[in-house]
Amino acid sequence: MKMKTLQEVLLFLHQKWKIKVKHFSQSKEKKFEVDKNKYKRTIDFPFDKIRPQEMLSWLDYSSQGWIILSSDLTIKFINKKALSLIRFIKYKDVIGKAINDINELELLRNKILYSRKKDFPVSIDFTIAGEPIWANIVRGSKKNYLILLESKLSIESIKKRQNQLINDVSHELKTPLTSLILIGERLEAVVSKKDRYLVKRLKKESKRLRKMAEETLELSKLESSESFNKNKKISISDLVMESWQTLKPLADKKNIKINLFIPTKYYISGDIENLKRAFINILDNSIRYSPTNEEIQIEIFKRDSSVVIRVRDKGIGLEENEYNDIFSRFYRGDPSRTKFKKSGSGLGLSITKKIINNNKGFIKAFNHKDGGAIVETIFPCINTDI
Repeated sequence: MKMKTLQEVLLFLHQKWKIKVKHFSQSKEKKFEVDKNKYKRTIDFPFDKIRPQEMLSWLDYSSQGWIILSSDLTIKFINKKALSLIRFIKYKDVIGKAINDINELELLRNKILYSRKKDFPVSIDFTIAGEPIWANIVRGSKKNYLILLESKLSIESIKKRQNQLINDVSHELKTPLTSLILIGERLEAVVSKKDRYLVKRLKKESKRLRKMAEETLELSKLESSESFNKNKKISISDLVMESWQTLKPLADKKNIKINLFIPTKYYISGDIENLKRAFINILDNSIRYSPTNEEIQIEIFKRDSSVVIRVRDKGIGLEENEYNDIFSRFYRGDPSRTKFKKSGSGLGLSITKKIINNNKGFIKAFNHKDGGAIVETIFPCINTDI
């Protein structure tokens, strides 16, 4: 395609702008003179120094959909955004085709023919696979056309669709993964000894994937606040101790003790069941990364109007780039940090962060100056007489 097509579109708009300026009164012409000169500088673009393919490659990364049609209404250019909006994957399926041969764009043909009689852009709202789309049709010289496409979905609508997709996929994965685990258990009893390790690997990976599907589903529910109960007054020290008791058999295997420092009782308001899940994740993480025969230090203290819960393990600590990464989805730390044989999904601390945030709290991780990692959670402290 020749670059003059794009240039002609811009020049066409410029000429129409000049015509409109002439219709203004003399008093307003001075106001627009500056704008006219500014627009002229914009048009004064070094087309001769930029190759057509280079310009088109820039348009390919635009957040707005671009389609350029020739006079016979065949598609000469389409960028990545427009391709995704009309539900196509490959350029070769679209380039060179007439617009009325593309089902998703057939509605635009009548609008384009209508625009031939007009000297201004024509807009249209329509839908593609249920998604509302806005299109703006601009006619150039020699009856070339530029079509700009944009999705009219709100950010909330897009997020809702994404969550629904995650829910559906995660839910559908649970059943076949459970079947794989059961098949693995049956195979373990009949395969030869030399192949038994393969069956054990199959079971281990199937369990990890099932856990990942379950936790992805749980995280999606947390993000939509579907699983939160009514806030209650909670003793933070009691909550931490209950969480520790749940994990004590795990800690006993490594002979890990807890060193809990609480000068006084502090209370927060939140969803007790979800918060218990969050602190089980935090303490489980500390046990996993702690050396055998060590202790985990837990401090609960007040800072201004907030209560701080600080959990420190005695492991080798975190890399600086991990301070935020460990709360990202599917992030799994360096295996050299632990000898604890547990297959994680990489979602535990993402779930923890979401629970903490939804309960008006804040969580962060960093290293202690004397070694080991610290996970610190902060909540608004409430009065004891509530």
